[in-house]
Order: sequence, then C-alpha cells, then structure tokens
Amino acid sequence: MAHPYTRAGAGILTAAAVLAVTGCGGSAISGTGSDKDKPLKVGLVVPLTGPVSSTGKALRDAFELGVKKVNDAGGVNGAKVKYVVVDDGGDPATSTQLARRLVQRDEVSMLFGTITGDTAEAVAKVADDAKVPFGTAILGDGGQCRPYAWGFGESTRQLLTPTVPTLLEKYGKKVAVVGSDYNFPHHYLEVAKQQVKRAGGSIVAEEFSPIGQTDWQPVIKRLKAARADVLLTMVVGSDAVSFSQQAKQFGLLSPKLGYDGAPLDSDYYPALSALVNGRTHTVRWTDRLDDPASRAFVADYRKAYKFDGPMPEVAGNAYFGIQFFLAAAEKAGEADGETINTEIGQLAFDSPLGEKTRFSAANHILQADMLQVTIKPGGAYQVSHELGRVADTTPTPGCA
Repeated sequence: MAHPYTRAGAGILTAAAVLAVTGCGGSAISGTGSDKDKPLKVGLVVPLTGPVSSTGKALRDAFELGVKKVNDAGGVNGAKVKYVVVDDGGDPATSTQLARRLVQRDEVSMLFGTITGDTAEAVAKVADDAKVPFGTAILGDGGQCRPYAWGFGESTRQLLTPTVPTLLEKYGKKVAVVGSDYNFPHHYLEVAKQQVKRAGGSIVAEEFSPIGQTDWQPVIKRLKAARADVLLTMVVGSDAVSFSQQAKQFGLLSPKLGYDGAPLDSDYYPALSALVNGRTHTVRWTDRLDDPASRAFVADYRKAYKFDGPMPEVAGNAYFGIQFFLAAAEKAGEADGETINTEIGQLAFDSPLGEKTRFSAANHILQADMLQVTIKPGGAYQVSHELGRVADTTPTPGCA
C-alpha cells in the first residue's frame, strides 16, 4: 500500500460486468449452448420494510450503483444483465418464498442480499437446492458453510480477533455479551468466548432478546449487576438504537465501560452519535478510505441518493461484492449458476476491500483487509489503523 491509512495503492477494479434494472432488455451472453445464450440475471432479496429496512435500503442502493459501475464498463462478456429486487421484510419465511420465485419464475443465475443471519440462511438453502451462487454483504457468519453461499462482510473472527485484546487491555477482563435472539448473535457469543479466553478474560453475562424488543430495563439491570468491564453487543436494527439509548439512560453505558459491536456501525450514528463519539470500532470498509475507487463510489452514492451522513459499511461490501460476483460471471463466460459458483471460489479480486481478495475454500469467508476506525463528531469514521489482512480459514461444516 502506498501510504498508511489510505489504501491509495489498492488495485483499481478491473472486472467488466453489467447489470440492467428489472424490465430492461439485455442481450444474450456470448457463446453457444442454452446457458451461454441465456441472459445473466441477478435476484436481490432485501428488507425494504421492517426493523432493518434502513440497512436494507443502503444495501440495495449500493448494489445498484455497483451494477451501474460495471454497466458502464461494457458488460459481462459484452452483454447486459437484468436484476430483480424483492422485499422480504426481514422475515425468513418470506425470504425463502421470494428466493424460490426468483430462481423458478425469474430464472436468476445469482442471488444477493438480505440483512439478518436467519434470512441469509433461508436464502442460502434455496441457493444450494437451485445450484446458484448467493452473496451477502452483511457482517457475520452463522457457523455453517454452504457450497453456494459467499459472504463479503467480515466474519465474526475477523471482527473480534483484533477487537477483543485491545478492549480487554484498555478496560478490563470481565466481558458481557448482549444480542438479538437469532442465529448470528449466538454464533458471535461462541466466538467471543474463545477470543476473550485467549486474551485472559472471562464472560460474566449473556443476554439475548427477540427482535422488536422495546423495554430493555430488565436486561440492562442484569447487565449492570454483572459489573462487566467490556460490553460486546450484537443487537441489530432499530433495536440497536433503543437498547443503546436505554443503556445510557439507566446508567449502564459510561466512558469507563468498553463498548463495541453493531450499535457502533455507521448505520446508527445519526441516532447514537453522543454515545459513540470518540470510541474505536473494527470494520471492513469506511467512507473515509482514501483510494480512488472508494472516493468515486462515495461521491456517486451521495449524489444519487442525496445522502450526507456516514455511509453504512454494508454499502461498501455490497458495491464491491457484486462487482466481484459479476467478475466471476465474466470469467465463467455463461449464465450457468454452477459454473459461476466455481469461478467465485477461484477468483482473486482487487478492490478497496484489499488486493487479491479471495474466498477460503474451508469456509467461504472472504480473506480481506480490516480497519480500526475512530468515530469523530459529525460522523467521520476515520481510519486510525490499517489492520491488514485478517485471515479466517477455520474449517466450517458444509464446505471443509
């Protein structure tokens, strides 16, 4: 990299791929045979309503800009590609139904999207059955690997490996974990236990609440009684805001408590700025990266959507992730899902997420760079340390 904290030396995206919005025509992908004559189409399953809709909309908007980027570069094997956007409302049963419809009726060759881990798992099952690749842009891994599922967001280990030792050294060894009650936060807890033990600490409290929780006082009372030095939280969606605000109101959050997790994500900054200013946070991407591809994306996003706040990390993962997916389709030379899936597993791709990023065959986790940011007043998630490549090649059932 050319200079610390800039990634200015990161490779410029070279993949050529095109996506056209639903209803737009697309010429056939070059080649012969049924799949080579079939237009490439992507299905985006995303919550545009419900408690995680704000993050879902950011994912959709960045996905569409990523598609436009490769659209303007000339297309996948010279052909334009269609995409179809569907709203799952953050509900796994709906995610399953819509993913099946996209595969069976709309004949998509790829699936992308979702926000929560349970909806991602629902779509991943459909993708496996249909033998089409499915990409996510969200933080996390559910502890299970699927042959057709690929995650562009950081894994739990990639997030916590650099985070936990720093927090315990600064604040103390007693750690509490609180999360929304679905599969990913429970997996987050299990990895946190490993990392905390390795750093010489102990877990003193575990709390999980269903999405949609409004009264957090009982949970906060139990967390206060545990007298933790560090609080790791994987409370998500609008619950992240209500939990954090009530935790401050009822005396749990203070400058003396180490605090990290989902509520520090830039998505929540407008509502939680006073609670997170000055804290550090580990991320995969921030809109303050100083490389040309990130700067261009940020400028386009702000202009297109009249957005002036800190950009959600999921936006960067979606924008560069869909370009990775379409680069694999370019390499495959056809719209066959199985062929594209093979290329995804073999591709090394340059972007602001890192040079030569690729997926581990053992777990389908993207081996990419990580950053530590300091949250500044006004919403600047300023890079304080480039952590470089944080590997996670832990074998996971399903792919290892």
